[in-house]
Amino acid sequence: MIAPHMKKAVQTYGFACISADYRLAPQVGVDDVLSDVLDCVEFIRTHLSDRLGQGVVDASRLAVSGSSAGGYLALLAGLHLQPKPQVIAPIYPITDPLGTFFTKSQPFPIGSDSSEEDLARMGPFLDTKSPVVANSSKTSSRHHMYAYMLKTASLAHLWGIVPGDELAAARWRISRVIEMGDFPPTYLVHGMSDTAVGVEQADEVAGAILGGGNPVVYERVDGEDHGFDEAEDYENAAFYEFIMRYLD
Repeated sequence: MIAPHMKKAVQTYGFACISADYRLAPQVGVDDVLSDVLDCVEFIRTHLSDRLGQGVVDASRLAVSGSSAGGYLALLAGLHLQPKPQVIAPIYPITDPLGTFFTKSQPFPIGSDSSEEDLARMGPFLDTKSPVVANSSKTSSRHHMYAYMLKTASLAHLWGIVPGDELAAARWRISRVIEMGDFPPTYLVHGMSDTAVGVEQADEVAGAILGGGNPVVYERVDGEDHGFDEAEDYENAAFYEFIMRYLD
């Protein structure tokens, strides 16, 4: 699930792009998903050069990007990886599972193919004892999970975050944590008309990064909804020039 612009950028800018799967909630919690991210980076840093051959990649230079939930994981990587990535580049990221957008019922996102009937068939996929998966096929009813989550305002529950336990929940509210320490240079992109992740999620994190005195560029795109960068003709030179500035 790599956007066309990212595939093209591999050729344009000469970086190596590694796309990682991770286990999906609610069969695992957000702690487990973060551990998948950390495992992926450990593999890149310690084993990738052996697999590809010495001198093919410089695994000491790392940028972490992702969109939507992947953007949340990119931000977590900036908080929890040691050593930290050189740069973080989240695209319309989830940033606070306990934020207003995710704790109030939302309509189906624009372009969604989900219906109320689809959501009524979600039972087997909500069972935490169901098989753990790392992909959600369009041919499976499981791909309606996001629409179900929005309608039921259940993101924190599905991720295993307990809203009543503020001490435990605080570490997953990224804007609260970023202000407390050093954070890598960050380029944020979010559409102002996003119906799947409210733009205020990125607003809060951009403000937290800036408030912490860390470098940040925030591209708040007028009129764009979730997934706008997946178009074949989408390009963003500023996004990649920022990434490469901190990788070079």
